[in-house]
Order: sequence, then C-alpha cells, then structure tokens
Amino acid sequence: MNRHSALFSDLRGGLIAAAVVLPQATAFGVTVFAPYLGTAPGALAGLFGAIGLLLISGSGGGTVGLISGPTGASMALLGGTATILVATGTPADHVASALFAVTVFAGLFQLLIVLVGGGRLMKFIPYPVIAGLTTGTGLLLILSQVKPLLGISYGGLWVQWSWLPMITTLVAFWATRYAPRYLSPDVPGPLLGLFGGTAFYQIVLYTANPPAVPKHWVIGTLPKLSEFHIAIDQFATWPNLPWSLILHAAFALAVLSSLNTLLTSMLADTTTGLRHNARRELLAQSIGQIAVGLIGGMAGAASVGGTTTAIRAGARRWAALSAGILLLVALSFAGPLGQWLPTSALAGIIIASALNLLERDIIAWARRRRTRLDAASALLVAGITVGYDLMAAVLAGLAIAILLFMRQQSRLPIIHRRTTATERPSVRQRPAEQAALLALNGDRIVLYELRGNLFFAKADQLFEQMLPDIDRQAWIILHLRRVLHIDLSSVRLLQQIAARLGAHGGELLFCEVHDNLGLGPSVERTLRRLSLKDHRLNVRTFPSTDQALEYAENALLHALGYAPTVMQRYVALQDMDLCQGMRPEEIDALAAVLRPRELERNETLFAAGDSGSELYLVLRGRVDIRIRVTADRHKRLAVFGPGTLFGEVAFLDPGVRTAEAIAMKPSELLVLNRADFSQLREAHPDAAIALLLALGQIQSRAMRWSAKEIQRLMQW
Repeated sequence: MNRHSALFSDLRGGLIAAAVVLPQATAFGVTVFAPYLGTAPGALAGLFGAIGLLLISGSGGGTVGLISGPTGASMALLGGTATILVATGTPADHVASALFAVTVFAGLFQLLIVLVGGGRLMKFIPYPVIAGLTTGTGLLLILSQVKPLLGISYGGLWVQWSWLPMITTLVAFWATRYAPRYLSPDVPGPLLGLFGGTAFYQIVLYTANPPAVPKHWVIGTLPKLSEFHIAIDQFATWPNLPWSLILHAAFALAVLSSLNTLLTSMLADTTTGLRHNARRELLAQSIGQIAVGLIGGMAGAASVGGTTTAIRAGARRWAALSAGILLLVALSFAGPLGQWLPTSALAGIIIASALNLLERDIIAWARRRRTRLDAASALLVAGITVGYDLMAAVLAGLAIAILLFMRQQSRLPIIHRRTTATERPSVRQRPAEQAALLALNGDRIVLYELRGNLFFAKADQLFEQMLPDIDRQAWIILHLRRVLHIDLSSVRLLQQIAARLGAHGGELLFCEVHDNLGLGPSVERTLRRLSLKDHRLNVRTFPSTDQALEYAENALLHALGYAPTVMQRYVALQDMDLCQGMRPEEIDALAAVLRPRELERNETLFAAGDSGSELYLVLRGRVDIRIRVTADRHKRLAVFGPGTLFGEVAFLDPGVRTAEAIAMKPSELLVLNRADFSQLREAHPDAAIALLLALGQIQSRAMRWSAKEIQRLMQW
C-alpha cells in the first residue's frame, strides 16, 4: 500500500469512525450530564470526550486502527456515581464538576497502572468476570433509557403525545440494529439509527402538527465551543466535593477503561494482523482521559463498534486522529442541528448498543456442570452491577478473579510424582551387595517431583501428603525444576520439614533449583537467613536429580553400616559381581589376558567420537560416563566405582563411542580388548563363554532399567 492510498484509507476509516462515535457520544453525554447541565451541554460534553480521546490516543496510541470515545461502561459508572452523589447530599450544580474530577483522577490512576506494569495484569482477569461486568453494564444502559423512551422529563412529569418518543425509540433501535443487514454492512448502524429516528420524529411533527412538545425531547442547539468552559468554571468547587467517593469511582473507572481498551486492542490485532503496544496505548488513553476531564468532557475508552467498523473501512495508523479532526470541524459548524435531534432516537441507539454487551453465553455456561461456577461468578458480578453499584462490582470482580485463581491453583496437585530409590535409583553402578541393600531399603529415599505454584494455599496440603515420610529416618529429595513460585509460607514449611527430618536422623535434599525461585544456590543458607534462630539445618542442594539420589544412597548405606571408606575400597577381580558365577580356573584365565590401566584425577579415558572395543573393570576409584550438552555443561549417564564394569556394548559390538569417560578420582582399571578375548577364547573357551554369559545378564538388567526409565519419562 503506497502513501497516498494509505492516507485515503485513513481518511475513509476516520469518516466512518466519526459517523459511529458521533451518535454514541452524543447519546451517552445527554444521559449522564443532561440532568445537571442541560440537554445541549450534556451532548457537547459527550462530544468533547470523544474528540479529546480521538486526538490524543490517535496521535500517540499503540494500537493500529483503534477508535476511542465515551463507552457504555463509562456511561453506566458515571451515571451511577451521579446518583450516589445526589443521594449523599451533593448539590445538583456540583455533580457535573464531581464527574469531571472522577474523569481526571481516573486518568491519573490509569497512568499509575501503566507505570507499575499493570497493563499485563489486566489480561489475567478471568473472562467470566469481564462477562459479568459487560452484562451488568448493558442492563444498566437499558434501564437508564426508560425516561427518554417514555418521554418523561428529568423532573418526572408526564406530557401529552408520550407515544411519540416511544415509537421514535423503536424506530431508531430497529434502524441501528437491523437496517445495515438490508442496506450495507459497511454503513454504521448508529448513524442509520440517528438518521432514521430523527427523520421519523420530524415527519410526525410536521404532518400531525401536535401542540408544543417539551424541550427535553430534543437536544437543542449546541453551545459554541468558546462558550463551553464548565469544567474550568467549577474548579473552585473541587475542595468541597466528597473525595472518598470520587477516588473510589475514579479507580473503578480506570480499571474498566483499561480492560475495555486492552480487549479492544486485541480485537483490532486479530483484524489488522499486527500487535499492539499495551503500555503505549494505556499511556495515551490516560493522558487523553486527564485532558478530557479538564476541558469538561465525558470519560471513555476504546470503542469496540467504532474500531471494528473503521478497520473494515480501511482504517490504519491515523484513522483515529482523522476522526477527531472531522468531529471537531463538524462541531464547529453544526451546532444548530442539535435542535432537530430527538433524545428518544439517542435512547434507541443506546439500547441497541447495550444489547451487544449482554453475554448470552452465560446461559450455556450454566447448563454445563464444569462451567456452572463460571456462570455463577458472571451472574454475581452482573447482579452487583445492576442491584448495587458498578464500582463495587469492579472490586468484587477483582476479588472473584483472585479467588478463582486460588481455587484453580489449590485443585492442581503440587506433587506430580512420588518415587523411591527402589523405583528410580541413581545412575551409579554398585556391587551386588550394596545394590541389594539399596533395593531392600530404598523406600527410605523418596523423590518428590513438584510442579506449579507452592504458595500458602498449597503448603498445608503438601505437608499432609509428605507426613508419612517426614516422621522417620528418611532422605527426602524435592525436585523443583517445574515449580514456578514459592512464597514465604512455603519457605516456613520447608524449615519445619527439615527440622522434623533432622530429629529422626534424616535429611531434606533439593535439586534442580532454578534462579527464579529466589532460593539461591544453597537452600540451607537461604532458610537460615529467613530466621533469627542461628542453627544449621539438615538441608543440602544439588544441581541435578541424579547427584541428589547418589548422595542419598551413600548416606543410606552409611546408616546401614557401609562407611564411605568401605564403599570406596579396593575390589579384587575375584570379588567382582562379574566373576561370581565363574570357577577359579576361569577367573585365573581371564586375569591372564586383562591389562592394567591407571588413571589420574580428571583424566579422560575416551571421548565421544572415539572408536573403541574395550571392556573396563574398575578395581579402585571412580569413572563417570557423561555426554556433553554445551561447552561447559554435561549430563551424567552412569557412575562406576570399585567392583563394577563398563564398555560392554563397545566390546560386544565395536564402533564409535557416543559418550566420554572421565576419571573423577585416581583409579585402577583392568582392560580387555577384542584381541585378548580372542586369545582367551582359543586357550580357555569355557572362561570366554562364562564371561559372555555374565555380560549378557548385565545387559539384560540394563535393558529392564531402560524400559522403566522410558515409562517414567513418558509420564510428564
């Protein structure tokens, strides 16, 4: 799209947007301000609100195609605030000034929301709460039009020809809601409603020639722009206003306007294919709101109808600014036309717009058991909006959002899985005697894989589920990689768990603790810093689950009588599990072909990519098999200590190695290559067969373990 065509699209979109906003802003302004300023000044206040928001948000907003102006939500809230002001004794001539103050401070609250990053938080309010607010607002809009529909003055007096405003309202309603279907969907419904209702009203007056009709049945001639300075004139009344009520209403208006703007911005994105800047848009809306309140305009926000209609007409970056300029020009020359516009036609436009706010899906939610609570939340918010106060409904909606979130989080299990060391041992390979003891007592090592948010509502639930493992000598491992947040209540719970485990001789171990949790690299140090009691806790932190499991296994073996020196002792060839099924002469024949190999600490035995066919038997020390993840990170696949062997796969099927072997301690090994095995097979075939049978059993156990590990991983 070239520059000239883009400008033409913005002008066309701005013209359509002005046609949509003009009748709505006029209708909303009359409804809110007519009882306190008069019908014509009330209409002008609504137009001022639209022009101010369009010019400022259109110049600096962050959403392409967004059209702003007075909305149904702002009308309902300001109308309800005015009613409360009158009921609490505020003089009628001060009500308009109070509403302008509400608008100014709503803009300031919106600015505060922008500065604290609240624009993102707005997006987390559940849709049922928003549906309740919009539905309640729609019902308030319909109720607010009873007097214009019936032709009742704001003093409450009936007049003759009262059927005329009712029929005019119906005509305007029908033209707004249904005429675009027969004419063109691109023609704004509110504009058709305004023309249709006005034409019907004036034709009836011209043909029937009734007696003089009340002045409040029409808007009247709009004041000149230079004559309208009501907000500036009433600044002197601000110190005498009920500020607690004004600030309360301003906060509610800020929340409603911000929600309305963000939702409309997302709707605009789906049509334009672009992405809005929420911070920039809310900043422009807040500045516009402040300016509108200072010049005596009506508060507003993004207009769903104006935005969708304008974008369909080609509106893009400067459409809102174009609409504001067009409305300003029209207002400068079209003031006398207000005496032809009936307020009942505006009532029809408002009622048609209000029906679009009613969320009919609430009925469908109520029919389904799973969504019945959402329907109840929406109906509760709507009921508070209609029966009590829109401001209270906003606060109730925020409270319901918090409660629904807490309910949802509390129903999610914080423990994803509980496993013992019997079900999931570490990758450290151990002699048969140690492995048998671990298999028999492995239920004393418990791994809890946690997920979600660990906060006060979940802390007691976690404690109850862990209680059977806490009151005994056990090593409990908490896996925290999938935990998103931990609050202070949960930290206190961890302190209690560590203390109870320590009293029974057990330990609390942490693994996979990411930085965002705020527990630091040493959880024990963090727990001590959050308490004035200066004593160490039986708490340790490990970077990986396997390291925590290995530590717990060593601690359990030590508790069972295997001191660390015993676990790291030298194991002779005849004492290895590999040789338990061999005869002495077969062991001697095997020993004759094995070659000794010594490794220094951190020495590489082989690297990934090397060709190999050797079998390694560990007599002393420790060798880790690991795979490189990055240049400075690796994943342990297995740990081999005294009495174990590795390399059997390459020995049976020579090829390229997929991992590296590193000596973590000074180690002594025995090596068997294929050439030496061929010599063993020729000289002592029985020994060669016994060796192959032993290797086959080891491989069989490894395959069973691999199958269990795959099943475990598939559970995530």
